[in-house]
Amino acid sequence: MNKSELGLGTWQFGPSHGFWIDQDQKASRAVLKLALKSGIRHFDTAPSYGNGLSEQLLSSFLHPRETLQLASKFMPKTPELVRIDVQKSLDRLKTDYLDILYLHWPSSRLALKPIMRAACSLIEEGLVREVGACNIPLSYLAEWEDLPITVLQIPCSLLWVRSMDQYRSYARDHGLTLVGYSPLGLGLLGSSHPSPPQDGRKNLYVYQPEAYEQYRNLLDLLSRLADRKGCTSAQLALLWARSQGFSTIVAGSRNEEQLKQLLCTSHLELDEEEKSLLDERAEALTSCAPSSWDNYFGHRW
Repeated sequence: MNKSELGLGTWQFGPSHGFWIDQDQKASRAVLKLALKSGIRHFDTAPSYGNGLSEQLLSSFLHPRETLQLASKFMPKTPELVRIDVQKSLDRLKTDYLDILYLHWPSSRLALKPIMRAACSLIEEGLVREVGACNIPLSYLAEWEDLPITVLQIPCSLLWVRSMDQYRSYARDHGLTLVGYSPLGLGLLGSSHPSPPQDGRKNLYVYQPEAYEQYRNLLDLLSRLADRKGCTSAQLALLWARSQGFSTIVAGSRNEEQLKQLLCTSHLELDEEEKSLLDERAEALTSCAPSSWDNYFGHRW
């Protein structure tokens, strides 16, 4: 199977919700420079990443704009706010259009179809080229099949494989592009983590008693396979994600060294036995999360 395109996620550039609280802006700019120099052309952001900081940082690096694919997100409470919110993102990004606009975290308390219809109307205005949904339960999508929604973004990570086969099938059957995020599990698949990081990641389900042993088992397997291949655990986790049949995998990097690691995987391949072993460990870990969860953050707005 061909490897997915590698895109750059930029949540880590804008501290928010207790995550990435000590990110250095100079390091963020260095990552963006290296990404562009290395041929990355897909960039993913959101207004909630640092209350607009991530979008503002990106704005200085988006030229020539026509060679790049830029995705941002929105979480409006009413259809009337959709255009207003998107225009704020365009202003921060200093661009006339978004290649992809995602509904970020769908709320069960809102009537979402009118909101999505308003987002799709921005295609006709030229403000948005495609509309998608991020972290969307499959049950919601059945109600929106008459809308021109063309992209789905979900986790593609060894930390979370629940329902991945169903999303792949749905995307294939409905002609949708599938974009995966967090291939490194918010950095938790890159090395051994005997204790939780001192930021929002410490609340992730992998550190709960019922899941922690399975998480360590997954890290041990990643380490063994990485040693066999002469690469790092982070590279192997990304390689697994890029073999899952998604169009694009969006990975984050907090500094140049992290991004250099991720760029040096073109020579690596996973065989079927390695994929199977990783799949089994990922399934065992994901099964430790409550059955009602459809994302590894465990929440729904």
